[in-house]
Amino acid sequence: MASDGFLTTDQKRSLAERIEAAERGTRGEIVTVIAQRSDGYRYIPTLWAALMALSLPGLHWLYTAVGHGAGGWGDAVSGHDTLTWLYPLQVMTFLGLGALFQLPRARLLLIPATVKRQRAARHAREQFFAQGLHRTELRSGILIFVSVAEHYVEIIADEGIADRVDAAMWQETVDEFVAQVRAGNIAQGFESAVERCRVVLWEHYPDTAGGRPDELPNHLIEV
Repeated sequence: MASDGFLTTDQKRSLAERIEAAERGTRGEIVTVIAQRSDGYRYIPTLWAALMALSLPGLHWLYTAVGHGAGGWGDAVSGHDTLTWLYPLQVMTFLGLGALFQLPRARLLLIPATVKRQRAARHAREQFFAQGLHRTELRSGILIFVSVAEHYVEIIADEGIADRVDAAMWQETVDEFVAQVRAGNIAQGFESAVERCRVVLWEHYPDTAGGRPDELPNHLIEV
């Protein structure tokens, strides 16, 4: 039951077996990909640290104006004294928050949800082409993609499948998978999605002649 990634070794083996079984009765292909995260998101935390450091003069001015009247910080002596400590404080604030915000958990909290979805969606499409799903003989490949940090799941079907299956079915599958990911049941989510894909492929691309070629890998791909 050792784990060297997102799933245990036994769970990975079980998933590969399910994919093999699902593909025996079809000319379609199912590929599963899982990513820890879909982007490094390094520039946004750095931007937040810079904005907070740059806001210090304004905050100090507001504090001085409220506490000492309009002429507080405008006074020449006061302004000179302020400059002796304000710039070093800005630098320390930027460096300190910049380091803090690069911690994985803190970094993800600072990323807008729309940005995380965009990055994950882009990564899913990159993997669709990287894993060769666009090169299957009948254009009947299906990618099941999960990005764990973003709690993002997407199923991308090549045009041979997408033209025949209602998008609502894929959305139902994704919604179920997302619920499983959030509950920590990634393996169960994959298996459920594979079963739904099997039903679709057996209906629309049955392997009536037998001896189908296995064009793409069946094991879970970790990126």
